[in-house]
Amino acid sequence: MHGFFRFTKGLSTTLNVFAAVALILMTVLVCTDVVLRIFGRSILGTYEIVGFLGAIVSAFALPQTTLDKKHVSVEVLINHFPAHFKRTTRILADLLALCLFGFITYAGIAYGYDLKVSHETSMTLRLPVFPVLYGIAFSSFVVMLVYLRDLILVFKKDKAKQ
Repeated sequence: MHGFFRFTKGLSTTLNVFAAVALILMTVLVCTDVVLRIFGRSILGTYEIVGFLGAIVSAFALPQTTLDKKHVSVEVLINHFPAHFKRTTRILADLLALCLFGFITYAGIAYGYDLKVSHETSMTLRLPVFPVLYGIAFSSFVVMLVYLRDLILVFKKDKAKQ
């Protein structure tokens, strides 16, 4: 079990590093393009590349955000209920999240495959679009692993109390 937890954390951390690198590249690209525009030049396809990098940043940061519990959660009401209600709510929320990210994973792979088969490319630079969808699908799969890890931890805590 500890191997699964380390594997999930390692994947999440690796994707988070890729997200950070993509964010830095996006910032450098936009700043360079703005400076070049002052001199009457610009970088061709900046808008497309920033769009791709933005998708990578948001998707690849999600597993680590979920692992660290840094996403927005509304617990003001839940905190006033008994422990068994909190536990049940947590399990249901994690199961729903597993289903949601399972669907996103499937849809990302299916749509990415359709884009690959149809040779869909970006308009200006003619870059293939499907790798971005596959990246989003992979990241969603890692988020599923994080939620599965959380469910395992909930049930492990229950066994430890017995």
